[in-house]
Amino acid sequence: MYFIDSHAHLNDPAFDTDREELLHTKLPQAGLCASIEIGCACDEWEPALTLSEKFSGFVGAVLGIHPEYAVQYTAEQAARLNNLVQDKRVLAIGETGLDYTCLDVSNKELQLQTFSQMITLANQTKKPLVLHVRREGENYSAYEDTFHVLKHEWKNSSNTSFPGVLHCFCADYETAKKALDKGLLLGINGCFTYKKNEYIREAVKKAGVDKIILETDCPYLSPQGKRGTRNDPSNIPLIAQFVADYLNISLAALAEKTTRHAKELYGLN
Repeated sequence: MYFIDSHAHLNDPAFDTDREELLHTKLPQAGLCASIEIGCACDEWEPALTLSEKFSGFVGAVLGIHPEYAVQYTAEQAARLNNLVQDKRVLAIGETGLDYTCLDVSNKELQLQTFSQMITLANQTKKPLVLHVRREGENYSAYEDTFHVLKHEWKNSSNTSFPGVLHCFCADYETAKKALDKGLLLGINGCFTYKKNEYIREAVKKAGVDKIILETDCPYLSPQGKRGTRNDPSNIPLIAQFVADYLNISLAALAEKTTRHAKELYGLN
């Protein structure tokens, strides 16, 4: 029984003291067979590629611009990223999208412009998209705007079996359905385990196990029971058990399906 963490930030300074131990020992012992490193700011791109090179066969790299960094994205950085994403070690483009929660709304146009550029890279390279979308409270306009942009700009032409993933899925079933209709997977992490998030669990139950992959988004979003501590990919089995119990399927069945989906999304052997 093996698992994949489909979205991690192991180059974060939170892992500076034990990154090597995690990747060499702790994660394989926990049943992880791969972890996907997300480089979503310009100073994270080369480190993500370096980590994927050092731990070839275990770490994969995804490069892009998080909406938080849209205000910092320059033409020079765009040219650099355009070259880097041609590398076969880059499995997808992202995380990218729209975030209306922690940013000044005056940055909305910059977010939209940067998102469009990331979609163009995905279209050109035929690589899947890793989407980051966060709403503000009950206002789902970030999702609405994201789906509008995808409809008009995204060719949905990835060379892999799935064209992308809605990372850190934290929305209702209506939103899930719009993502699924575009062929996207739902990235399920510690948020699924939080007591207040019954609406997420119900949305995932309606979507079904064939539409999800597992992630941590570490070092953030530790699952229930470990909140307040640093998250890492060894928590994937704990998240998986919670999801399996809620969906009333075996842990082995959940592991098989989500691992296969993650491999198909990222084109892993």
